[in-house]
Amino acid sequence: MPDSSQSYITSVLIGLIDGIIIPLTVYCFLIGLGKRPFDVWSYSLCIVAGTALILAAGGYFTRREERSHTHQQRILNVYKGLDVPGLIKEELIKDAQRENEEWNDSWNSKMPSAEPLPPFKYAAAIFAGCMTGGTVVLLNALKFIPPDWRFFVVPVVLLMGSGLLKYKLFGRPAFGGMLLTGGAGLMAALGAYWIAIFLR
Repeated sequence: MPDSSQSYITSVLIGLIDGIIIPLTVYCFLIGLGKRPFDVWSYSLCIVAGTALILAAGGYFTRREERSHTHQQRILNVYKGLDVPGLIKEELIKDAQRENEEWNDSWNSKMPSAEPLPPFKYAAAIFAGCMTGGTVVLLNALKFIPPDWRFFVVPVVLLMGSGLLKYKLFGRPAFGGMLLTGGAGLMAALGAYWIAIFLR
């Protein structure tokens, strides 16, 4: 798989997973509170759009910061501005540089070998994934309503498939990622539903 395709797919998967879990949880919570299904669907549509925009904006600014390499320089400037003897200041700066290099090495070893997407493409991929995931939840909600177990089947299966692929692309245990992602989404939704029933 080409590097850019792998980066795009992992970015879409990040958005897709959050785009399923967040509206699924909100939907279950509002249904648990006894709200009318049409109202819950409308609120959830707003949640999907809001979540996609927030995640995309966060992804854009995070990626822009990563590519600018200014974060480390700002930290070094803080150390340089400290009112401490020169020898101590030099040691602090060397420690900060070494820790940053160790962190980068550790982070890069866990990331796919693909070239990261530029900020706008990264944000667009997350947005597309999030909107897709939210749309799946909303379309599914037109047919099934909690506590009907069938309401959870499509989102959880999609979460499991997304988790499997995401963990595989990141070089992590894929089967564990599948169970973790699907299980986390299901537990969040069911937990929200039962908490809402308790609060009602």
